[in-house]
Amino acid sequence: MNMVRNILSGKEVPKEFWPEAVNWSVYVLDRSPTLVVKDVTPEEAWSRIKPCVDHFCVFGCVAHVHVPDSQRKKLDNKSVKCVLLGVSEESKAYRLYDPISKKIVISRDIVCVEDEKWKWGRSAEEVKHDVLECEGDNEDAVVNEDEECLEDEQTNQNEETDNSPPELSKETPLSPNQERSRKQPTWLRDYVTSKGLSNEDERHSLVMFTSAEDPVTFEEAYKSMKWREAMDMEIGAINKNETWKLTELPAGAKRIGVKWVFKTKFNEKEDVDKHKARFVAKGYSQRQGIDYNEVFAPVARWDTIRIILALAAHKGWCVF
Repeated sequence: MNMVRNILSGKEVPKEFWPEAVNWSVYVLDRSPTLVVKDVTPEEAWSRIKPCVDHFCVFGCVAHVHVPDSQRKKLDNKSVKCVLLGVSEESKAYRLYDPISKKIVISRDIVCVEDEKWKWGRSAEEVKHDVLECEGDNEDAVVNEDEECLEDEQTNQNEETDNSPPELSKETPLSPNQERSRKQPTWLRDYVTSKGLSNEDERHSLVMFTSAEDPVTFEEAYKSMKWREAMDMEIGAINKNETWKLTELPAGAKRIGVKWVFKTKFNEKEDVDKHKARFVAKGYSQRQGIDYNEVFAPVARWDTIRIILALAAHKGWCVF
């Protein structure tokens, strides 16, 4: 309990989080030396495995939790500020608390700032205001630093000419028809870019990166014998494997469309290996809650496999 009181007061964490402090204290003490057992920690004496303490962080410190790409938009922040509450009991990850949304977060991708603590007692609007101010200061500092570095490099290399357009001062506002003068980054000087080309020349340069060999529609592929043979091979494989069978559409059900996908396969010598045609269903046209309710993967879990094998060994069954 002395340890619980110390870690709560050290970062001024509210007493409502005392269960989290107790769990973290026990977790740390089990992995710390003690006089009860010699030369080992309690966790090592129990599990016969030497525990690792590299993941230890200060309880109650501020941690920046990474937000996955699928859960944010293009201009959203890549991390969110949370308070570290220890480790999760369900997985090998940290247990954190988001004071703004007031939710528990489980994540492995975090960056702890151990000398920083959360200012409790503030409203959500004040917290968001401080975050926006901090981000604005950081962006201004980064922009100023990049501009200074770019100017220093250009001065040292003596690459500025007298014909270059004059730089606009910060006090001079831009007119609606006036464009901002931009300088090419130093790391692009060894590359050939499309800057300075006309729209027609730029479109011609983009043609090199497009493939015109593979057909897109069934009508285009049906005109070629090689693609007709690839489609016949795909249909033959579907019939041989009995992938699906024809049936009556239930009343009120929505029919899913199908399409052909054509792809030319190359070998290691960049020669044409074969022409592959795939017959796929447009599953993306379905919406959860309207066309289906449950999502499952046709793969057995390892827990289930172990239970079945243990049961078969106990009962003397044969396993196929």
